[in-house]
Amino acid sequence: MKDLINKKILLLVSILFLINHMLYSQDEDDKWVVGVGINVVDIRTPNGIVGIAKDYGNGTIEDLNMYGGFFRAYVGRYLFEGISFQVAGSANKIKKGFGYSTGDPLLNDSFFALDAKFKYSIKYLLKKPADVFDPFVLMGGGYSKIGEDSNMNIGIGWGFNLWFTNSIGLNFQSDYNHNPVSSAKDYFQHSVGLVFKLSSSPKFGWRGR
Repeated sequence: MKDLINKKILLLVSILFLINHMLYSQDEDDKWVVGVGINVVDIRTPNGIVGIAKDYGNGTIEDLNMYGGFFRAYVGRYLFEGISFQVAGSANKIKKGFGYSTGDPLLNDSFFALDAKFKYSIKYLLKKPADVFDPFVLMGGGYSKIGEDSNMNIGIGWGFNLWFTNSIGLNFQSDYNHNPVSSAKDYFQHSVGLVFKLSSSPKFGWRGR
């Protein structure tokens, strides 16, 4: 068993080493980025900005959903002046609804979301380089299916990339997704994972422009 674990660790390190040599920085010349990780979902019902803010900052984790295949994957493309466009897909399982407390009956709703958002890198606003810590804000829209209910959403959020190398980093993102229909479910989604910058240099035969 120990040998098997060591082999898996060696394989993972080898893959990351190869990716690090294949990838490069995302900027005006290197426009593409991909990411993969996990997500947690916090269900809520629309009841005004004050209620949303209280729910977001209440500090509790007992109502968070992270069940089943709670993955998230995305691809982004740099556009201009710190603005990029991101398309993401995620899945989860909703067992804890809005207002859940320990001991309440659990749900068994599937969750799927596909969204498209514009991101703005704050380093361009501050006119400072972001070699390691790169915070951003984002907004856009998307589609979600929670149980039998499917809806279109509008969303805003924030996050940051923490770059370990020129091409590999840690991505954190926190969104609030709102459905204009009052009877629909809103949700917070928080995600963390690895992010990779793709090179568009001539060695790949394309420029990504």
